[in-house]
Amino acid sequence: MSAPPRLIPRETPGATRGARIVDKIHTLRGEYFRHTTRNERRTFQAKTYNSPTLPKNLLADSESPEPPPSLSPREALFVSKRPNRPKPDPPPEPQTPAELLSLILPSANEPNVPRLSLVCLQILIKSYSLSDDVLSFIPTHLRLDLLRWAATHHPLTNSELDALCGRHGHVAGELIIVGPNASVREDQFEPLQPSEEWEEEEDPAPLIHTFILASSHLSPSIHLPATLTRLGLVNILTPVNVLNRLPTTCPLLEHLDLSFNVWLVAEKEARERLGKIPWSRWHHLQQLGVRKCYFAPDMIEQVNRGRWDDVTIVN
Repeated sequence: MSAPPRLIPRETPGATRGARIVDKIHTLRGEYFRHTTRNERRTFQAKTYNSPTLPKNLLADSESPEPPPSLSPREALFVSKRPNRPKPDPPPEPQTPAELLSLILPSANEPNVPRLSLVCLQILIKSYSLSDDVLSFIPTHLRLDLLRWAATHHPLTNSELDALCGRHGHVAGELIIVGPNASVREDQFEPLQPSEEWEEEEDPAPLIHTFILASSHLSPSIHLPATLTRLGLVNILTPVNVLNRLPTTCPLLEHLDLSFNVWLVAEKEARERLGKIPWSRWHHLQQLGVRKCYFAPDMIEQVNRGRWDDVTIVN
């Protein structure tokens, strides 16, 4: 006896089309999954030949800080984060002698073209050098002009300064020493010994009132004259540890310049060294120069405390 015929359901055209769409979607999903898995396993970096070669911040402000480099998740977990410490202020840049001396010596800002008298003196000195035979014929006011001009344009050595200043150690009350080829001697300000020749009549020695030391060293054993009214300690290479004794040593100061000293740039050192100075003992102080140095508003109040007229602070 033969088996009854198997009945196969007849599919409609709409149902067949829907099944094919479902199969295609399933196939595409599988291919996309396999493709994504393969790309994750590979460490392939595509090369691009049209990437920009100029920096991104070309048109941005040059002073704006660059963004920090991004870290991968692994680096972010294992690389320790260091605290952002403030960078110290850079040391003062080297300045020209004219700028160093301009506060105490206003003539330093004069044009570079010397006067006719200075041109004649230069020719005379180049021909005969700085000797007593030549300097004895040069009047004091011209030697003073030569001292000021040489300090800003051609600093003199110790031997040249000794010849120009003579036995008094200064010219008309002024002494300007600019390093590094010149420095202050230990006996620079010792009083003169009286002459043994009583018959020789000498003019009274003028009192020194201006002393400028720039780009050199100042030994603590050097005692500055008490007659100084203008003092400049500018760009001193080593810290001056006698600042707190200056009001007692030089009580007549009217102008004091401490500019361009690297040991007064940081806040801690500046407060420690300048805070020990008894400013109230300088009754005649009119101007204080602290260019390129740290000087806070509360330090200005300390300088002007107890004064009728405030001191002019140049910073």
